[in-house]
Parts: sequence; C-alpha cells; structure tokens
Amino acid sequence: MTWLDGTLIVVAVIAFAVLISGPVRRNRNWLATVTPLASIIGSGFLVSVPLLASAIGIWAIPAVIGLTLLAFLIGGAIRYNIRYGEPEFESAEAGHPLKSFETMSHLVLIGAYFISVAYYLVLLAAFGLKLLGWEDPLLGKVVATVIISSICLLGATKGLQGVERAEVFTVSANLAAIVALLAGLVIFGTTLPQGYSWTAAAAVPHHFDWDSLRFLMGLLIIVQGFETTRFMGDLYDGETRIKAMTRAQIVSSIVYVIFFLLMIPLFPFFTSTADVAGFIEVIGRVTPWLPFIVTAGAIASQFSASVADSIGASELVSDTTHKHITPRHAYVVIGAVAVSVIWATDVVSIVSLASRAFALFYALQCIVAVLVARHRGDNGKAVWFSLLAVLTFALAVLGIPAGA
Repeated sequence: MTWLDGTLIVVAVIAFAVLISGPVRRNRNWLATVTPLASIIGSGFLVSVPLLASAIGIWAIPAVIGLTLLAFLIGGAIRYNIRYGEPEFESAEAGHPLKSFETMSHLVLIGAYFISVAYYLVLLAAFGLKLLGWEDPLLGKVVATVIISSICLLGATKGLQGVERAEVFTVSANLAAIVALLAGLVIFGTTLPQGYSWTAAAAVPHHFDWDSLRFLMGLLIIVQGFETTRFMGDLYDGETRIKAMTRAQIVSSIVYVIFFLLMIPLFPFFTSTADVAGFIEVIGRVTPWLPFIVTAGAIASQFSASVADSIGASELVSDTTHKHITPRHAYVVIGAVAVSVIWATDVVSIVSLASRAFALFYALQCIVAVLVARHRGDNGKAVWFSLLAVLTFALAVLGIPAGA
C-alpha cells in the first residue's frame, strides 16, 4: 500500500465518521438536503465521465455544465410548485386541469421509477463485476435480476422500511468515497506521472453535431434526483424543502464540474461509451486502491437508491389507484417491469430510457407550474415555464443512447 492509498483510506474513514456522527444526523437542514443530494450524485456520478469523455472528449466539460444548469432551471419549476402549487392541489376539484396534469405527472413518475430501479441495479452489477474483472453483459443482467427479485420479494412480504433505515449509512458511504476520490484526483493532478497531460484530451479529435446533442438529451438521468424533495411534505415544510433542493443542486453541480475538471488528464483512456463501468478501470491509474473505495460507495449508493425508488413507486401506485393496489402488491409489478426492462435493453439504452422518462415527468411538472403561475397572474413565470416545458418535452422525444 502506497502513502497515497493510505491517505485516501484515512480521508474516506474520516468523512464517513463525520457524516454519520450524531450532530450531523440530527441537523434537520442537512437531513432535508442529503436525500436529494445523494440522489443526484448517485444517479450518474460515476457513469457520466465514461459516457461523456468517450463520446465527445473535451466537450464533456461544457456538456456537464449545461446539464447541471438545465437541471437547476427545471428544479426552479418544481420549487415554484412546492411554494405556490401545493396549497391549490388539495382544493382543486377532480377534472380540473391542474389536478389532471399533477396526477398525470405522478403516473409518469411511477413509470420512471420502474425504469430507474432497473437502471440502478444494472449499474450496481456492472460496477461489482468490473471490479472482479468480469465484463459479461449477460451475467450482469442475471445479477441485477436476482437483486431486483430479492428486493421486491422482501417488499411484498415484509416491506422495505427496515432496509430503508440503512440509507443514512449507505448515503454517507457514497459521499465519503466521493470525498476520497476528489482528494485522490487533486493529488494525482498536481503530480502528473509521465504519460499523462492536462492538454492531451483537447488534442483528441471529437466533433459535436446534432447526434451529439441528442445523445446529451438522453443523459438527463445523471443529474436527476432533485425532485425527491417534492414528495417529502410529510417530513418537512415547503420552505425547508425549497432550500434543501436549492442547496443540493448547487453543491452537486459544483462537485460535478470539479470532478470533470480533475478527470481531464484521464479523458483519453475512456474509449467505449458501452462500458459504463469503465470508470473503475481507469481510476485505477491514480492508485490501485481507489477502485475499491469508489466501488464500495457506488454499490452502497445504487442499492440504497433502488430501495428508495422501489418504496417511492409502490406508494405512488397505491395512492394513484386509491389503495386498490396496496404498496406490497405494487412491488410485484415493479419487479416484473424492472426485470423486463433489463432483459429488453442494454445498459446504455437504459440510461437514455430513464432520462427520457424523467424528462417527461419534468415537462408535466413545468405545465403544472404554468397553470399555477397563470392562476396567480404571474404571466412572466408562465411564459418561462412554458419554454421549459417545450424543452423538456424535446428531451423526452429526441434523447438517444450513445452510438444510436
């Protein structure tokens, strides 16, 4: 073990200890922020670099800035709905356009959750198998299917609340691993070994065209997760959730941009958009222990996210069907759909499919924001949210997987 390996392990342990300490876990503002923050970073932090660097090279930097900025703008519409829309949702009569679009967005979100469960667990399998040196897509699908079946069977028979309580530890483990990763990249970048360069990525030819833009449209999933605060009304008041979403999006955007900048010397080593777990192999060039630290955090994060989305989907199904389908029965549906998605697609296509599903949910939430703004006589906001609705609908329709 080198001094760098030891340093990163110490950094990860200290960060984990701080994150699970009593004062931090009892901080209400942190608790409200950590759920969307962990969801955003867990959604695609590690797959974002392999996908973007291999497809568009140095263009990945402005691309990730654009994606995080777009996510923040979309978040503005959802924050508007929390502040001004939620009081109207309860009083709106059945059949009212506001009620109809809000319900429709929930139905779309259910579908998005089904796909995201598949997405998270396919990534979990990919990261784990990559670390073991196995790169068999079929084996990855088998592993993901077994995990999904186990989660949904447990949910249908005993519920997942006991598993969900472990989220504070899995989220903390992932965030601690990311802190260690960034620390390792800073050290690596300031003492670049021979064969690495800050300018090599810019010399690799990559063109940016219409297909590249459509590919980016299919990557919204990597910055998805901020909308979770929209459905935390039982835990926090509206203003707390609005501030939590804002903090989570600002912090995650800064982390994403810094991460991509620090990864520039390693961009040339990402050669395949199909290898979403390629990050594990490339980051081993920094230090052999870093892949183990990062993979442990990633696996914990993906498992936690899949459980959270399974619970969210089951509760939405139950609420939308007016309890005709119980949450436990909903797990059977979730498992069937998620497994079908896994076997009908490949991992890169699942990334695009999940992005498009969430883009459609965001579009409907933007329409809800338009209706709320019009009701309040806020015409400027109504126009702005209309533009966002058109843009997010375009993402849902035009987004494609890499290489499509």
